[in-house]
Amino acid sequence: MTASGQYGVGHASMESRDEARGNRKVKFEVYYPVPAHELRTTPAGMNAARFPVICFAHGYQHPGDQYGNLVGILVPSGYIMLNLTTFEGPFPSHRGYADEVRFLAASVVKLGADTASPLYGIADTLCILMGHSMGGGAMFHAAADNADVDAVVALTPYDIRPSAIEAATRVTVPTLIFSGTSDCITPPEKNHIPMYERSAAEDKTYISIINGSHCGMGDSRKCFTAERIAGCRGGMNTEEQTAILKRYMLPWLNFFLKGERGDGLIFNSTLSTDESVTWLQSRPLTADIPEL
Repeated sequence: MTASGQYGVGHASMESRDEARGNRKVKFEVYYPVPAHELRTTPAGMNAARFPVICFAHGYQHPGDQYGNLVGILVPSGYIMLNLTTFEGPFPSHRGYADEVRFLAASVVKLGADTASPLYGIADTLCILMGHSMGGGAMFHAAADNADVDAVVALTPYDIRPSAIEAATRVTVPTLIFSGTSDCITPPEKNHIPMYERSAAEDKTYISIINGSHCGMGDSRKCFTAERIAGCRGGMNTEEQTAILKRYMLPWLNFFLKGERGDGLIFNSTLSTDESVTWLQSRPLTADIPEL
């Protein structure tokens, strides 16, 4: 992965047990910021900084550890990522996956307080849900009526069953949805746009990447092969699409999660002049930053 930012990237594989679901093992990859010069020498918990936590839900048969493009954007800029690696097989339970995402969000505080965790002392209580495709739909279910969640970011989200569009009506936290005009896997008019329109969030933005692809949200070659088999035409590769994601995702997160008002101005200014996207927005980010 290519990383650029203030921090290096630490990594660990972890699992937690969900007692409410028969002591189920929930496995995930952990990526966390470490000052670059201390990457190999500083024990967990020695950082003075605390970082917002992103709970990430992968797409259908798109492994959770194959989103290095997003890790390379977010972690060096001061965000922790917990990438689920469950339900990666051909017959996932959508309802079970949504429960998995909700459980992971509820585990953030515990992970930050556990002295055996690499996140000890560095995980903030601020929690963002982010998901791609099937994971985007599951994320809306996990965020519905959930006080543990402070913001959501959906990447070409799929309307899973039970309906993620219906679940969006019960998500009130700031919401950012990315779509792509070349996505034939989850067509925007049946998936992404209805989720935006039905969302109960006062602060919501929908960004459609012109020629954006479904699989360009991650870095799985298998996903791109599936796109070709499905008959998708055109579409950006991961590198091209990641550059666009970066110029919106970071300022949006910084505005809502870190209170950086200037990034809200950057976000809206970029959106208004960028010919590579079209967009919808409930209100500009230059409004008062909501307290999370």
